[in-house]
Amino acid sequence: MPRHCTKRPWTLSLAGPYARLRRRPGMGLASQSALTEAIAAARAGDRSRARELLAKLLRADSANPEYWIWMSSVVDSEREKIYCLESALKLDPSNRAALRGLVILGVRTPEDAELASAIKIARRQATAAPVVRPTKGGGGFAFPWRALAMIVLGIFALAAVVQILLLVSGPARVILAPVLAPLTTPSLTAAPPTITPTVTLTPIPLETRILRTPVPTELAGTPLAFLVEASPTPTQMLGVTPRPQYEAYGAGIAALQRGDYEAAVEYMEQVIDLEPTAVDAWYFLGEANRALRRPGAAVDAYDRAVLLDPTFAPAYLGRARTVQANQPDRFAVDYENAWKADPRLAPAYLEAAAYYADRRQWEKADEILGKAIAAGVTEPEVFIRRAEAQLNRTFYSAALENAIEGSANDPTDLLGYLVLGQAYVENELYNAALWPLQTYLLYRSDDPIAYAFLARAHLGVGQYDSAFESANQALALNERLSMAYVVRAYVLIERGQHQEALNDFGQALRFGRSNWNIQYGIARAYHGLRNSVAAFEAANQALADALQDKDPVARDRKKGDAYALLATIFEDFSPPRINDALSNWRLVLTVEQARPETKALAEAHILELTGEGPTRTPTLSPTPSLTPLPRTATPTGTPTP
Repeated sequence: MPRHCTKRPWTLSLAGPYARLRRRPGMGLASQSALTEAIAAARAGDRSRARELLAKLLRADSANPEYWIWMSSVVDSEREKIYCLESALKLDPSNRAALRGLVILGVRTPEDAELASAIKIARRQATAAPVVRPTKGGGGFAFPWRALAMIVLGIFALAAVVQILLLVSGPARVILAPVLAPLTTPSLTAAPPTITPTVTLTPIPLETRILRTPVPTELAGTPLAFLVEASPTPTQMLGVTPRPQYEAYGAGIAALQRGDYEAAVEYMEQVIDLEPTAVDAWYFLGEANRALRRPGAAVDAYDRAVLLDPTFAPAYLGRARTVQANQPDRFAVDYENAWKADPRLAPAYLEAAAYYADRRQWEKADEILGKAIAAGVTEPEVFIRRAEAQLNRTFYSAALENAIEGSANDPTDLLGYLVLGQAYVENELYNAALWPLQTYLLYRSDDPIAYAFLARAHLGVGQYDSAFESANQALALNERLSMAYVVRAYVLIERGQHQEALNDFGQALRFGRSNWNIQYGIARAYHGLRNSVAAFEAANQALADALQDKDPVARDRKKGDAYALLATIFEDFSPPRINDALSNWRLVLTVEQARPETKALAEAHILELTGEGPTRTPTLSPTPSLTPLPRTATPTGTPTP
């Protein structure tokens, strides 16, 4: 069948129940198509699809009252219906559908002045003066056409309002959460965090960088987009060039956006027939064929686009995706060609970095994402993914900076909460780590790693029961998770159950690599059992592991803790090895970024052991950060049996 531009009509350009949406000022093609589809889904009873589309529209334009009206029809609780209708009313105080909906829900009374007008049938006001038609012979009956037209318009308006209100009162499947109010500053106390079920409708201020409270349990599963007022602007569709002269072009874009790829192929082929040099049409033809799993046709279309314009970056990206999908073990060089053509093409960097991250080549992933940021890419996901790579490289300070930047700029990205929580833990900011990890686990309660990090955060703030519980939850999901055994062992040490702690450390060594956390904990457990020789050996190994840490701050903290533990062990030898103890306490003071409390402990012990201060009971340094590191051996002394 020959291809021509009238082969398949573009429904949005025809008169129909949604034709008015096409003419809404300021609404783009993608938005009008999405709203049309959302309304159709709501009327068809597919509320899940309607919610998904309306959520995207609200993230793109939260100042559109029509979006809020339709969202109120597909949410579940009365509170959320009220929230949506109130949001619409704030944007448009004369919105009759919102006002009438609030009356039906009992929030407002019909006596209100604004509602008195809302109850009336909506009418269009004519801007031009009425035309007076002369009657024949200067008299006779004149049919009231204008009055009849106003009545008909009023009936249609009333029908629309009633339909929306019927949808408002219908059932739905998920809860639309109102916005949570943040705390002014995070608490630094060791008290357990309180998650209150009371929900406030106060929005998060725009100047707030990061959420400060965990999402209430009753809102688990609510899309994060509804928990923040400042949502990021969605990325525009790549490669779109305005072509108003071709109706088929707009229809093809709309078909791609709604997933009708066969139609998209037909429409783009029509455009290409009319304009064979349309680079973007070739690219979108490739995209449609790639979605239809026709790699040969897709690559051919991308090739034509590149030949027509070697600087058209989306074509390189599409070709890279196609090649990568068919050769997953081979890196697609077209990713590099894509970002060379457009240095700010974020998806090219992200997908190239993902290739290396999947293979745990974190250094290469970090390098690519760093190149993106240097080129001026500002997409939050780039910062979040780079933080993930830096965490795996043990560059904890840099990881925290990037995690904060990415998560603050897109609080709807769930991965950002996990990475941010992990970065806080690795930087020993345990109290700050609680809320992002708790929020993440409300949506991903099947993630054992997240539970293990939450256990570490609880341990760090002294919430030992919560730490033990979270570690057990992690082990219930993955009984081979070394980190969870380590956390549980530290809790057992705090409870004085040193032998049980050694058993858990043994399980940690069975399922994971030896590292500073394990060796330091083993040393503390043996010291609690008064086995000074075994404690010395483990503490010495912990010091050796600390020296291998790539992060300078973490390295100094661990060195200071290891020296302090060695000094304490030497004091408890029989007889005490005072000179060795003094040497290690003095070494603590030489470590530039050792913990202040560890340095204060060292100074007190030095005064005591040299007779210059009061006698005191030796104490251990605080519970350390739990960071997996490779095992090395650098002995610092020989124990006396």
